[in-house]
Amino acid sequence: MEFKATIVSWNDIERWTIAIKKKILASDFRPDVIIGIARGGLVPARLISDYLFIKEMLSIRTEHWGITANIDGEAVLKDKLSSTLENKKVLIVDDITDTGQSMKLSRDYVKSLGPVDVKTATMLHIENPSYKPDFFGEDIRRDKWSWFIFPWNVYEDVYNLSKNIIDAPMDINIIEQKLRENYGLETEKINLNEIFKDYVEMKIIRNDSGKYYL
Repeated sequence: MEFKATIVSWNDIERWTIAIKKKILASDFRPDVIIGIARGGLVPARLISDYLFIKEMLSIRTEHWGITANIDGEAVLKDKLSSTLENKKVLIVDDITDTGQSMKLSRDYVKSLGPVDVKTATMLHIENPSYKPDFFGEDIRRDKWSWFIFPWNVYEDVYNLSKNIIDAPMDINIIEQKLRENYGLETEKINLNEIFKDYVEMKIIRNDSGKYYL
């Protein structure tokens, strides 16, 4: 197996974000503003803003991970804020902390905008001695690392994983088998047939007599 890839369900998302909400409510921190790190942090940020009745939600964008499970070097801040955060308490939300670089970069940038307090939250935290968010849904030991495929990343990740295994025209059953063998992917949790039909429609994968190829 090259590495393990794990499908995340919407039930998982709800469980982790509710866990974050409970930890925040048990603390003395009450954010005025929630900032989601695009792209992965936008959905959990929106959920947490709903749970906490926080109307002001903003976003910034960082880039670190490139093609699925590959890092594009140092984290870089791509999109910044146009508004001030002076005298605000801010919660920064992302889907996962692994190296922690994106969150540290975002936190340092937000601190430069004048808030009175900044806290961070992620649904998943991969055990990391250099960074730990203030709030998280679940702590994952480093030796249990997996590439987590969130519901908003299924098409992108399945495509990138499939590119690694399609070396000749293959039918969907062979692709499914190889995804299981190479990545432990629980393909019954996604509609692989529909996904590949959409790839063909978008002209990123070709189909000839029921066999897919790049």
